[in-house]
Amino acid sequence: MARYLYVQTRGREQPERCFTVFFMATTARAMDHEAAIVFTQTGLSIFEDGFAERTASPGESHKTLEDFIAMAVKQSVTLLGCQLSLPLVRLDPDRVSWPIEWIGAADFHHELLKADRAVYLS
Repeated sequence: MARYLYVQTRGREQPERCFTVFFMATTARAMDHEAAIVFTQTGLSIFEDGFAERTASPGESHKTLEDFIAMAVKQSVTLLGCQLSLPLVRLDPDRVSWPIEWIGAADFHHELLKADRAVYLS
């Protein structure tokens, strides 16, 4: 079993780029691998109130970003949020309803060292 760490740096400014990370991490879990996603820079902005609920996926699936997040959470994908990015996106961590573990720079580096593969998505 491998451990994958995905890094998501894009958020509400490019909503079409926010779905892949959840699909990839959920696929890793379906293959019995560990998967975690670090949301940093503006990637954290997808957790802004109402954004995931109103952001539809490209194509004809009619699923929202909220559906993709819920699927990942259900499959035990670990969600990690960069505390240093909170002011950048003006996000209050107490208002985030998803199970996110808030991490700092040292924690992020520790996660990279634990991972077998790191995948950067922007």
